[in-house]
Amino acid sequence: MVTIPLYKPYITEDEHRAVSRVLRGGVLSRGPEVENFEQEFAEYMGKSHAIAVNNGTAGLHVAIKALGWSAGDRIITTPFSFIASANSLLFENIEPVFADIGDDYNIDPTHIEKKLTKNTRGILLVHIFGLPAYSKHLHSLVKGHNLEVIEDACEAIERPSDNFMVAKLGACTVYGFYENKQLTTGGEGGAVITNNQALAERCRSLRNQGNIHHASWLNHIQLGYNYRMTEMQAAFGRVQLKRLNWALKQRELIADRYEDLFEGVPGVKIPSVHPRRSWFVYPVQFETKRARDKVLDDLHSHGIAAREYFAPIHLYAHFRKFGYKPGDFPKTEYASQTTIVIPFFVGMTYHQQDRVATVIASSLK
Repeated sequence: MVTIPLYKPYITEDEHRAVSRVLRGGVLSRGPEVENFEQEFAEYMGKSHAIAVNNGTAGLHVAIKALGWSAGDRIITTPFSFIASANSLLFENIEPVFADIGDDYNIDPTHIEKKLTKNTRGILLVHIFGLPAYSKHLHSLVKGHNLEVIEDACEAIERPSDNFMVAKLGACTVYGFYENKQLTTGGEGGAVITNNQALAERCRSLRNQGNIHHASWLNHIQLGYNYRMTEMQAAFGRVQLKRLNWALKQRELIADRYEDLFEGVPGVKIPSVHPRRSWFVYPVQFETKRARDKVLDDLHSHGIAAREYFAPIHLYAHFRKFGYKPGDFPKTEYASQTTIVIPFFVGMTYHQQDRVATVIASSLK
């Protein structure tokens, strides 16, 4: 029996009241809550436009489609991510060009540079585990080669700043609001943000069956999709957005305490607190796959939830057809074999953290 969950959404009476308000009002889709959430989220992120969608994967798809990326385009991305990032390229028949990661789990600009050709059009940049992938080297590559960038910040929800370098390179940035994220819109949801009005209008059209925004409801000008966010999701998300800064601080405090608990424990690599990150999950890496597997077994036997993160995307069956094989991206494969995520959520108690750290330390002995 699981006694300490891996994650748990933080829900208060405010979310209950917001959803009840929508139910009493009788408008469940395409109403004012979505428009208000979009405006508030755009303002929070410091962008001109936010386009709400039903999940982060849908956001990536409409962003790719809105930019006009298509079959034959050379797009570089990471093989160490949730599979949705690379899958979203496949939706448009784009074969992903993978580049290996660095020690921080993010795509390594030196490996991106090796993959660049005159036909490279863009980068699908993923900010893994809430740590910005931005660097001066990456910035110079993007500008020097005139590359288009979509930023996948589905794990990195926080206001962009000089200390939190997200939404700095891309034509647009995509967020996901699944139930384990820093902000959730009731279990599923996502958004695309941009300062480009034309790009925003294309995204709005694509998420709504190709309809022109604010035009006749049957005025469909292109192939589109039903990627709309519901009114209940938006109302739920508006409440969460109001206390996002507080929630981020709570997550930071939990991460800081984990750092103290793991200090001096041999065989454990914990995430760096600096540079600034938005704490999504708490990854722990071990020296070998054998150690990783033993720790997982011991945590589970004590009723503590934990799991591997992530499998190498290039080794999934439907990516093998592109000729990828084991050994192609050694840092990605090593990280996948040796990394887990441990319980991490707002409201986690000191006692729960103590139990997690104690079991891990004992297992490694």
